[in-house]
Amino acid sequence: MKAPTLARLDLLAQAQEAQAQEQVRRHTAALRQSEAQTDMLAAYRNRLAATWQDGTAVEARHALRAARFGASALTAARQVEETRAQAAQRLEAAVAELAALRQRRRTLAGKLAAARAQDADAAERRAAQLIPPRRRGAAEPER
Repeated sequence: MKAPTLARLDLLAQAQEAQAQEQVRRHTAALRQSEAQTDMLAAYRNRLAATWQDGTAVEARHALRAARFGASALTAARQVEETRAQAAQRLEAAVAELAALRQRRRTLAGKLAAARAQDADAAERRAAQLIPPRRRGAAEPER
């Protein structure tokens, strides 16, 4: 391929790499958010458990609310865990895609350098052909 075509391909690969980096950033943020939600739910469960462990009497309505909250917290924890697992899978795929794009850019950079060197050699040969050969015995211009 010619150098300008390779340069355009490199620009395209650069844009794709930037998109892949943004995906990695977003998936990492989603994973961290899921982990923070898991920690928050665990803290709520621990506080709820602590209220039951002190041995004081609790009204039935509070116990019902706590039971509903506990069931909802378990459902939320499962959903958060599923979200975290999906975010981890997406992050892994995005990191693999980013690595492949970086490898492609390195390959393109090598091909581009070779094409530019070949173009420079060709230009040098053309320039050498334009210079008339020196004749033997011809008088050199005086300086």
